[in-house]
Amino acid sequence: MKYDYMARMSRACDMFVWGIDSGATTIEELDIPALLAKGTDYHASLLPKVHPELIVALLKPKNSQGIKTFSIALRDYIEDLGRRIEQEQPLIGVFPTLPLELFYGLDVAALLPELFSLVIAATYKTGVEEELDASEIEGLPGHVCAFQKAPLMAFQKGLFPKPMMFVKTTAPCDSSNITMQYTAHQLGVPLYGIDSPYYSNRRAFKYFVDEIHRMIETIEKATGHTMDEDRLRQRVEWTNAYMSNLYKLFELRKNRPIPDPGMHRLLDLAALMMGGCSENLPKYSEVTYNEALERQQKGISFLPEGKKEIRTLWTGSMFPYALYLGDWVEDMYGSTYAGCGLTNLPKDVLGVINTSSVESMIEGLAWRTFNFPMHRTVMSHTDVYLNDMLTVAKEIGADAAIYAGNMGCKHSWTMPKLLSDAFGEELNIPTMTMEVDWVDGRFTPRDIVLSQLSEFFGTLA
Repeated sequence: MKYDYMARMSRACDMFVWGIDSGATTIEELDIPALLAKGTDYHASLLPKVHPELIVALLKPKNSQGIKTFSIALRDYIEDLGRRIEQEQPLIGVFPTLPLELFYGLDVAALLPELFSLVIAATYKTGVEEELDASEIEGLPGHVCAFQKAPLMAFQKGLFPKPMMFVKTTAPCDSSNITMQYTAHQLGVPLYGIDSPYYSNRRAFKYFVDEIHRMIETIEKATGHTMDEDRLRQRVEWTNAYMSNLYKLFELRKNRPIPDPGMHRLLDLAALMMGGCSENLPKYSEVTYNEALERQQKGISFLPEGKKEIRTLWTGSMFPYALYLGDWVEDMYGSTYAGCGLTNLPKDVLGVINTSSVESMIEGLAWRTFNFPMHRTVMSHTDVYLNDMLTVAKEIGADAAIYAGNMGCKHSWTMPKLLSDAFGEELNIPTMTMEVDWVDGRFTPRDIVLSQLSEFFGTLA
C-alpha cells in the first residue's frame, strides 16, 4: 500500500485478526513468530509499536470477536479506498459527520482523515505524536483539536494521498472549521462547506437537506460522476442493518449487569463514520449483539466474579489513545460502559433510512448527519445535550457519570457543570470531570488517568 497512514491501519487490522484467530486468549499464549510468519517485514516492524494493553484486552473472549469483525470492516474500507486511488477515481476528503454512503453512490473515493487519527492513536503507543509536534512547529496552537492537526501534517508529509477537494459541515466547532480551511489552503485544493443551521426545527432541516443537495451537485460538476440509485441503495441497506443491531444492543444494555463490553463503544463511532463501507460492517454489530443477547439470556456477566457493577455514563467519551480503558475499568472496578455522548444514537430520533428512492435516501442520510453525535448536540441549545444525557442515564440506570472532555472541544466546556448539577439534583449520582486530549496521550499521561479513575471509583466501592 503506497500511503503509510493507510498501510499502518490496514496491517494492524491484519495482525488483530490473525492474533484472535490463533485462539490465544492471553498475550502469553500468543505465538508471535507464527503470527508474524503470516505477514511481511512491515507487519513485524509495526507489532512492537502497538499498545501492549490493547493486545491484552483484544484477546480476551469478551472483546475478541467484536474487535475482529470491526477490524475486517475497517480493512475493507481502507483496501477499497486504496483500489479506487490506484484506479485514479476522484478523491474527496470528507469530514466524518457526513454520510460516506453518498460518496459510494457517486462512485468516488472518500477519505476520512479524522478516522485515521482515531484508529492510529488507539492502536500505536506513539500514535500521531510526530505529526502533532510537526504541526506546532509549523505554528498551529497546541490547544487546537488534534483530530485535524495530525492529518494536516500527514498530507504535507505524503503519508496521505492529496484529495481533489474537501467537504465539511460547519458543525461542530471553530477548531475543525479553521484547521480544515488551513489544510485545504496548504494543499491548494478547494473546501466546500455545508452550512449547518443552529436550530433543529423543520425549517432548519429543510435548509440542511438543500445544502446536502448542493454538495452533491458540486461534486458531480467537479468529477463528472453522477449519483447512481442502486449503488446508493446497497450502501444504505448495509448501514440500516448495522444501525438496527445497534438499537437492539442499546435495549440490552438496560439489563443489569450490562451484557456488552465497553471497548465496543468507540468502535461503534468509528463504524458509523464508515457507514456503508462494506457488507462486513453489519456483521460487526450483529456479532456484538448476539454475544450480548446470549449473556443476557444466560444471566452471565463478563465482569470478574464477585465484582459489583458500577454502570457508568461517559457524557463526553472515553478517549481513543486508551481504547483498552474500557476493559481496564471493568476488571478493576466493575465499571461498565453504559453509554457516551459520542455514540448516543436514539432509535426514536434516527430510525432507519427509507430506501424507496434517491430523494428518500438523501433526506434520510441528511437526517442522520443532522443528528450525528456532536452535530446534534453542538449546533443547538445546551438543553439538547443535557436532555439527551439525562434520558440515557435514566434509561440505563446509571450509577455514576464521567465527563472526560477533549481539551480541543472548547465549545463543550460549559457542559460539565450543567451535567454534574443535573445528575446530582435529578438522579443523585456523582460525576467526575477530567481534561484529556482524545488523541494525544501526553496531555494527560496514562498514569494520571488511571490514578484519577481509581480515586473516583474507590469512593463508590
